[in-house]
Amino acid sequence: MTTYIGISNITWGLGLLVIIRITWELLFSPLRAFPGPFLARFTDLWRAIVTAQGRIDSTHTLWHRKYNSSAVRIGPNTISISDPNLIKTIYATKDAWTKSHMYRVNDVLIKGQRISNIFNTQDNVWHDKVMKPIRGFWTMTKVLEVEGLIDETLSKLTEKLDAKFANEPGDSSKVCMMNDWLGYFAWDVTANISFGQHYGFIEQERDVDNLIVDSTKGLYYFGPISQIPWVDYLLDKNPLVRIGPKPTLTGVMYAFKVVAQYQREIAQKDRTENPGGVHHYLDKYIKLKDTYPDMVDDNQIVNWLMLNVLAGGDTTSAIMRALVYHLAKTPTAYKKLTDELDSAQLSLPAPWRDINGKVPYLEAVIRETIRINPGLAMVLERVVPEGGLTLPDGRFIPAGTKVGINPHVTSRDPEVFGADVDEFNPERWITKDDARLRKMRDTADFAFGGGNRVCMGRYLAQLEICKLFATLYSLYDIKLVDPEHEWKYHNAWFVYQWDMPMIITRRR
Repeated sequence: MTTYIGISNITWGLGLLVIIRITWELLFSPLRAFPGPFLARFTDLWRAIVTAQGRIDSTHTLWHRKYNSSAVRIGPNTISISDPNLIKTIYATKDAWTKSHMYRVNDVLIKGQRISNIFNTQDNVWHDKVMKPIRGFWTMTKVLEVEGLIDETLSKLTEKLDAKFANEPGDSSKVCMMNDWLGYFAWDVTANISFGQHYGFIEQERDVDNLIVDSTKGLYYFGPISQIPWVDYLLDKNPLVRIGPKPTLTGVMYAFKVVAQYQREIAQKDRTENPGGVHHYLDKYIKLKDTYPDMVDDNQIVNWLMLNVLAGGDTTSAIMRALVYHLAKTPTAYKKLTDELDSAQLSLPAPWRDINGKVPYLEAVIRETIRINPGLAMVLERVVPEGGLTLPDGRFIPAGTKVGINPHVTSRDPEVFGADVDEFNPERWITKDDARLRKMRDTADFAFGGGNRVCMGRYLAQLEICKLFATLYSLYDIKLVDPEHEWKYHNAWFVYQWDMPMIITRRR
């Protein structure tokens, strides 16, 4: 009898707590004015489950449309924003807002020590301090210094495509899974410009050392767990038994190995000047030891290189795969691009000096790809600072609330891009309306982040993507085996696409 009364009291107590919580949310919560899924008012578990399904980009867009609101509540203390005019407020360069705890899931755990990196640190002062020595290396002018290394990787790719997959006109017997080979190219470019050597994906025709698989597993973990970051302490960061794929660990250990090897070669004078005087980023970073002796050691060099490793392969290859897929699905755009390249008769691999400003339809195709399928497509969370945030419609978001914008949402704003925002239409970028073009560019460029945390490698991505597709579509016809075939797609912070069987036919 006593046991029954005890259980009954607990049940009534829990029921009372639920009633109090619901009453608070409906009548007193400072975020009650913001619409959103009902369960999102009470738990982050809801959005973690939705994120794990792999289409949170489309889901966020759907929620903003469903609730007809520029601010949607996606968690008990989290608001998703869709207004492109707020990008420069939330992601400022000066007095930057702090990243939320979601990014801490990306920490790597080595020998029991939790190590943050430049990407996920919440300390803006530290971030700006360690970024200062290397910012100058990432302007377009400086990035062009490694164009020769990109050419080297691009030549390896075309040689492999010719040998394995290039069909004669009228023949379709050889099928290329383009999703794999574009990934191999993006990752090998990243390695070549970072370390002066390829991972070997193109050469060996496989995922060497499971670098891509391990990176993908890490992001599949990061996506949902970042929505409920305290769970990470019970899983990957558990001090007793680690459960999970150990995010970024493989990349970190690879970078440490390459740095140590490179310095041994320098010490033994086995390493000489790179051919043509091309200096990769490891070489540049090691030279900073003399300029910043109190800051730069091997750990700091690896921290810098991890910016390349973390994003250089995954985000760029996501854009590459999307471009090939959408062009194959849009014959009119495909023909306009190939006609433009046929007229240009570029030397190959296509040099930047012959591409920049001279193949406008290619630029339009690339911009439209980044717009409709940004390589990063989750809410980039920030914490509202003291004083709160008043939205243009007068609603107030108090300090301490997590807010953010998903690039997939803003890139489908009809007021910026037109009514056909869900269609792949490069023509929207061919306009003489400079004000509209500027607004579209500013909004779509948020795919690379914003403010003091904007992607440092955006100019490298631009160079790499332009050169790749100016070369590939000058050389080949690249079509889906079945024009009705649909790719597979999973958004886990970075966007992963696969199942892209293509027929490649030599054109030139």
